[in-house]
This record gives sequence, C-alpha cells and structure tokens, in this order.
Amino acid sequence: MAVLNATTPIGYELPPIARRFSVDMFAAGGARTIHTDVAAARAEGLPGPIAVAPDVASLIFRMMRLCFDEGWIVGGKSSITFRRPVGVDDFCVANGTVVAKEPEHGGKLRITCDVWIETEHGVKAIVGTCSGLVDTA
Repeated sequence: MAVLNATTPIGYELPPIARRFSVDMFAAGGARTIHTDVAAARAEGLPGPIAVAPDVASLIFRMMRLCFDEGWIVGGKSSITFRRPVGVDDFCVANGTVVAKEPEHGGKLRITCDVWIETEHGVKAIVGTCSGLVDTA
C-alpha cells in the first residue's frame, strides 16, 4: 500500500530509507577498482574507495516505490544530480519532502518530492526531484 495519496499535504516528510554500504558489495571478480582498492581510488584523486553511484541512488528509488507503489512503476519520474562520492563504508539515508501536487490525465494526481541522499557525515551526496502518480479519489 502506497504511503502517499491525494490528501498528503505539501511539506510531508517521506519515510527515510537507510543503508550502510561495504566494500564487499562492490567486489567484482577480484578486480582492483576505485570501488574496492585504496591505491586505485587514490590514483584517481579520491581519499579512498567509493560506492557505486547507482547503488547509492537506489535508496531513493526504494523510497519512491514505498511511497507511490504502482504509481512509481507506471508514471514515476526522476531528475537527480550526483554531487559527491560516497565512501564504500558510509551509512546513507534517503530523505524526501512533498513539494507539489498537480492534476494529471486519467484521473491521477502527480505528487512531486524533493529528494536527497545524506551521508552519516552530513554530506548531501545526491539531490533532485522525483514524482509519481496517485488516484485523485
């Protein structure tokens, strides 16, 4: 059952989705990459190995699926920007807030949310907007 519906107010805070990443999640057949190896990451100017960006962004998409249910699968839209890398061992939280509601064809209402991924260090690594559809009634 979707968390959001036609009566959800502007300003509503979405239920957060959190996860701690680990270097083991990004190991690919023992390859030494910026995602698994300190030396490889430092050679690219990074302080250490970084998480794979789509895996980090998936926290936002899990939150959208929870909030919109089928209205995310059929009609979901996203526009996100990757601002900062996330360390492979960082704890991250996807957050969001309802910012707009607009009627859409077929008796649906589009709810737009500001979304972001924040690390345990207070860094907003990903920011953007996502929207999905809910029934008007």
